[in-house]
Amino acid sequence: MWPRFLTRSFPMNRHYFLIPKFALTLIGFYPEQERSCPVRAWSFFNFFILAYGCYAEAAYGILQIPNNIVLAMDALCPVASSILSLLKMSALWYYRDELKFLIERVRKLTEQQQSDRKLEYKRRCYTLATRLTFFLLCCGFCTSTSYSVRHLLDNMLRRAHGLDWIYETPFKMIFPEPLLRLPLYPLIYALVHWHGYITVACFVGADGFFLGFCLYLSVLLNSLRDDVVDLLAVKSIKTEPSAWKDERIVRKLERLVDRHNEIAVLTERLSGVMVEITLGHFVTSSLIIGSSVVDMLLFSGAGIIVYLVYTCAVVMEVFLYCLGGTFITEACLDLARSTFASQWYCHSARVQKMTLFMIARSQRVLIVKVPFFSPSLETLTSILRFTGSLIALATSVIR
Repeated sequence: MWPRFLTRSFPMNRHYFLIPKFALTLIGFYPEQERSCPVRAWSFFNFFILAYGCYAEAAYGILQIPNNIVLAMDALCPVASSILSLLKMSALWYYRDELKFLIERVRKLTEQQQSDRKLEYKRRCYTLATRLTFFLLCCGFCTSTSYSVRHLLDNMLRRAHGLDWIYETPFKMIFPEPLLRLPLYPLIYALVHWHGYITVACFVGADGFFLGFCLYLSVLLNSLRDDVVDLLAVKSIKTEPSAWKDERIVRKLERLVDRHNEIAVLTERLSGVMVEITLGHFVTSSLIIGSSVVDMLLFSGAGIIVYLVYTCAVVMEVFLYCLGGTFITEACLDLARSTFASQWYCHSARVQKMTLFMIARSQRVLIVKVPFFSPSLETLTSILRFTGSLIALATSVIR
């Protein structure tokens, strides 16, 4: 049984960025959140915790490379995700006004689509976005929690065998010695644990924004397609003079062209907001997945489960980016095909020219531009192939 917020019966206006809003509000970084003094202080506290965690993990891993490569990999694998989360957090803060505009504008445009077919598009895409981002939240939560559970289980086994408790944090980090002793140790442990959840919240928020915007923009493109096809359809009974009818169609077609242009502008602005986040994610994803698989080869017991869950979470993140880009691409191509298959040739020359212009514009597929590539399922295949090469190389080195 699905929770109610994951079902199609859940109100569509509440589906809108439901999971990203929850995750980013939790750490004080949601663009529409009121920027009161307590919220600003809370967001700065979370930024400081995440930033220090990145430094402490990286320093621990680098110092352990000459001594113990297993411990070094255990620290350096999650630090890549932490640094990427810090980048996402910084980008969300820097582009908060632009994101707020995009959220409000796309919400207004989608609310205008009220026909039965359009409501079905919205229901399908809104529900899909909520389900996928919730699954990502669950993967991230399980990954972060598994680090703490692994540490607790290891120490419980040590105590059962008469050994001393190891005063370490769930994520391998460098701290001054007094902070890793009682009575401060439980507080440091809790802060490091919260550091993991901050990382998850940043991932869910940024990735959920990307997927949500892509799906919501595809709803607008599909709605535009239906309006164009309905407008150009030829009725068998003519109740209006031809000149008056053509003038009415031209005015409506101009408004549809303006809608198409606005969707293109919104996509371009989304690209400007997401370029650093998306580029950083795709550049590091193969390294993170590859190092996670190598860690599974190096560890045993609970360590294998930790990095198996970690790998699933990272693959899920990449999949969301590629799926979102594919949705927009297919919606653009479907707009071009459906417009060309309509009865545009039965109208006046002016209407035909405007229709051909829209077809040509639709064939220039709207994409969320990233330097060197664009997110799509084909890109996901390339990333997984490159990851396989990294795993094979690392395995041969270890052997």
